Amino acid sequence: MRKGQFFIIGAIFICALFFFGVSPVMKISKSPADDMNFIADNLQKELPHALNIGVNSSVPVDTAYGFMNFSRDTVLSKGVALEAVWVIFLPINGSINASAGNLDMPGTVGVNVSGTYGGIYVGVDSVNSSVFAVSEPVFNVTVTVSGESFHATLLTNKTSIYSTLSLEREGNTVRKEILA
Repeated sequence: MRKGQFFIIGAIFICALFFFGVSPVMKISKSPADDMNFIADNLQKELPHALNIGVNSSVPVDTAYGFMNFSRDTVLSKGVALEAVWVIFLPINGSINASAGNLDMPGTVGVNVSGTYGGIYVGVDSVNSSVFAVSEPVFNVTVTVSGESFHATLLTNKTSIYSTLSLEREGNTVRKEILA
């Protein structure tokens, strides 16, 4: 064999090593909001569980408030801002105690229970409540937050929650509504 043939065979061998030894580069593109969708879905699943823990401990309002504060602090460490408003409907001896809370969005939450309207003012990072008389086994409720209304029919013997939440980072926003 000649000297040039060794160089050609060596070059082919080196090329084969590079071809088989280097894995192809795969670019996985994701939307900047994908993780926020995951967080929002998780909050949508976990808030009702937190409420149930609170009901079982006889402190549903405090538990939901603590869960929402914990969630806000957790997602903030990921650079995501969480704004949330929630209303807990707690049955108490022929009436419904509607407790509204929020994170970082002071204002009035409109609550209409079977035709009786009550505006519940909630300051930043706080909870406030109002009591509505209910005589039927079910009641209709309308919750109005920032001009948007939500309607539902709820049971008077069950603690329920309605929440709207918004996650935002770098111009991307994910919104969810929760009813449980």
